[in-house]
Amino acid sequence: MAQRAVSPTLSQALSQALIALGSNLGDSYTILESALETLNQIPGIQVEARSQWYKTKPIGPPQPDYLNGCALLQTIFTPPQLLTQLLTIETHFGRQRHERWGARTLDLDLLLFDDVILQTPDLQIPHPRMAERAFVLVPLAEIAPNWVEPRSQRSISDLAHAIDAADIQPFPSSSPTPKKPMPLGSEPPQLLKQRLTYKGRKFGFEVSRLRLPNQSEGEWECIRHPGGALVIPVTSEGKLVLVKQYRFAVQGRLLEFPAGTVELSEKPLETVQREIEEETGYRGKQWQKLGEFFLAPGYSDEVIYAFLATDLEPLEHPPDQDEDEDIETVLMTPEAVEKAIYVGDLSDSKSISSFMLARPLLFGSV
Repeated sequence: MAQRAVSPTLSQALSQALIALGSNLGDSYTILESALETLNQIPGIQVEARSQWYKTKPIGPPQPDYLNGCALLQTIFTPPQLLTQLLTIETHFGRQRHERWGARTLDLDLLLFDDVILQTPDLQIPHPRMAERAFVLVPLAEIAPNWVEPRSQRSISDLAHAIDAADIQPFPSSSPTPKKPMPLGSEPPQLLKQRLTYKGRKFGFEVSRLRLPNQSEGEWECIRHPGGALVIPVTSEGKLVLVKQYRFAVQGRLLEFPAGTVELSEKPLETVQREIEEETGYRGKQWQKLGEFFLAPGYSDEVIYAFLATDLEPLEHPPDQDEDEDIETVLMTPEAVEKAIYVGDLSDSKSISSFMLARPLLFGSV
């Protein structure tokens, strides 16, 4: 699923919403995947994270087993407006309401919306039965374990651990796309309140009120980033392929190894395999993972995944670079790269860290 910007203005705050998806009629797996794609194409909605699908037993009259999952959305819509969008998608996929809790092609439920508590004839937030349903809490805990349910003031993780989930089984054909493949620490803070103040093309900016493990409370700002992947390409002559790229933030060109943002539907290796072709015109045949690391954990959750690519071949027709990129390819020996780091000609931190991970291989035998 390709990422697409919601395109708010700087002053237009986005909201976060958690929804549940379910289906037990037709090709449920294809319907659910298509529903997520449809949601992501609506201006004003972006699928920020999604769980894997789970096979679950039905509630209500006799009917087939369900596939269920959950998704985290960023949206400019109000809760009633978002509900209207969800109902429209249900109708598009053939949803018909003949009996309560009956079988359906697609079911989309709005579970939580920021820290809103809402009670109207058409909409209740939080969803009134979510805390009783393992088929909601298990996938929900996968993508938003620290979200606090505003009525009970309990985290999703706590609610999920308190319910019997014996009948909830991962669907084997499902391909989960975790928001953050690299596991975070084992001491998550308690989320008291969260608001997304801006969502850009590649990352978001959040201000959250948290309670830390030492019980202190305060507001923290964080850049939420899907992660980046970097490759150190090595030619058959032992040269390293770098790029000199214009970076507006530093108002100049930086020497770097090829890298790119991990898109929502990609694995990090797929990202660098794409980026090396776009940025350098080479294709790597042999790949080795070097490691992964946080880039700036004081204010960002961005993870860099570093790879080494060897057995390069030049592409006869390399793909076009992105329109917003100004890139020049540079070949250097490992010794020259190391010198450039020490004299300050290579000052990009992710490139320096990745080079140090690769150094034993580069100065030995690749």
